[in-house]
Amino acid sequence: MNFYSTETVCALTGANRANLRRWLRGGLISENSISKDWSRHQVDEVLAMMSLTAGGATLWQIHQEKKGEADCSSSGWLARRGDMLRQLELGSDRELARTVRNLAGDYSSDDFINILMKPLNRWLRDDTRRGAARRLARFHQAITHHSNCVTRASTRQKSMPLLLEVVSVSDETEIWLEAIRLSGQGFCVEIDRTSQPMRYGSESRHDHHLLWCGAGISEERMAQFQRGLRAGKAVMLSGPDRSVHHAVTEARVA
Repeated sequence: MNFYSTETVCALTGANRANLRRWLRGGLISENSISKDWSRHQVDEVLAMMSLTAGGATLWQIHQEKKGEADCSSSGWLARRGDMLRQLELGSDRELARTVRNLAGDYSSDDFINILMKPLNRWLRDDTRRGAARRLARFHQAITHHSNCVTRASTRQKSMPLLLEVVSVSDETEIWLEAIRLSGQGFCVEIDRTSQPMRYGSESRHDHHLLWCGAGISEERMAQFQRGLRAGKAVMLSGPDRSVHHAVTEARVA
């Protein structure tokens, strides 16, 4: 019988360690009494859970469906956004933090961030109703708090170091959302906002280097990035806006 390490299971399925712990504790993945590693049957169960949670169903709803008492397809991401909005409006800081933590443990980091949190962030930024600024500020605070929590956890687990260098941002929350997503993929993310020259290879203790471009990249930084690529460095551009912003010089008329 083949067995797989936790790192391998996360890589094969897209689940993260928090998912596996919660699903195993909740009885949604069977126990393995033979080995501390994961069996092929357990990997298949993880893949089934990924399929179920991809639609936004909570672990309680999946429990109920397995007992024949509910239908997971009746719930979804819209309901999860409603859960977050209720906490942003009415919940205490502790309740909001717990909701974010539980949602992060229910879903893969890609689904949690790309399907739920990033669209919610955009919605909150476009909201003009009464209390919008307060809700947005609470959301940002909850996201930065959770990002710091998962970074501490990944440090304890000695996850693979990744430098997320901030070239530009279009809002102050997006970089923390990306850090949470990458942490769920097995990285220990360090955010660098110092705008210092890029550190490559032996000059850096990080195995991976991402340049986050939320609002474009300058010609100078793009040239630096391209030199790194030509030198074979482990560096990539990421973010929603990777366009080059050209410096504009205004001619003075005498």
